[in-house]
Amino acid sequence: MKMKKQLLTLVAVCTIMIGANAQTEKGDNLIGGAIGFNYNKQEPLNSNNTFTTGNSKSFNISPRFGHFFGKNLALGLQVGYGGNKSESQSVYFLGSGSPQYINSVSKSHSFNIIPYLRYYVDIVDKFKFFNQANIGMAWGKSKYTLTSLGNYINETTNYKSTYYQASIDPGFAFFPTKKWAVELSFPLLSYSKQNVKDDGVNSNSQASSNKSFTFGFSSFTPSVGVNLHF
Repeated sequence: MKMKKQLLTLVAVCTIMIGANAQTEKGDNLIGGAIGFNYNKQEPLNSNNTFTTGNSKSFNISPRFGHFFGKNLALGLQVGYGGNKSESQSVYFLGSGSPQYINSVSKSHSFNIIPYLRYYVDIVDKFKFFNQANIGMAWGKSKYTLTSLGNYINETTNYKSTYYQASIDPGFAFFPTKKWAVELSFPLLSYSKQNVKDDGVNSNSQASSNKSFTFGFSSFTPSVGVNLHF
């Protein structure tokens, strides 16, 4: 469901790094994580003929571990879990007949595994540029329920999905002290493919395959992290 109006988007990313020599030296370890939450709401502006209301909520959590095999070079693994729930209510006015009411509810959850490689470049004192390459997979399940009061339809379809992604995410790290760092990163290049299989119970369900490629600032969605090194 496409949301016409987004009222609130909150993404919080908090990472904790632990290292023998604090920053990004050989032999250091990296332990961290990310947590995010997103909320969208749709409301009609013109309800003379047809209008739709709805909302969508999603969250994700992604702990990760890494090890510095060389100065400024870390290899790691990220695992994650995410969930989403979307609800939609539509009303259709067809001529002089009774209005048609259609309600839909979608619930989904997924797990992912993402190996990554990160390399830092010293700029000036307390500032570092980094580039991170990611490649991973995700598996998920979802349930879609459609109810039409006017046509007496009540359908539930279960889906299974497999998701593949590769991306390059550069960013900057600022170290105000030896043990603290603040990061700003953004997606620069990404490719993804998703395969969705349905259970075949309902005639309205459909399996699908989706591919996506993005490059540049058209997909600029920065994230901020606060890191502790000790």
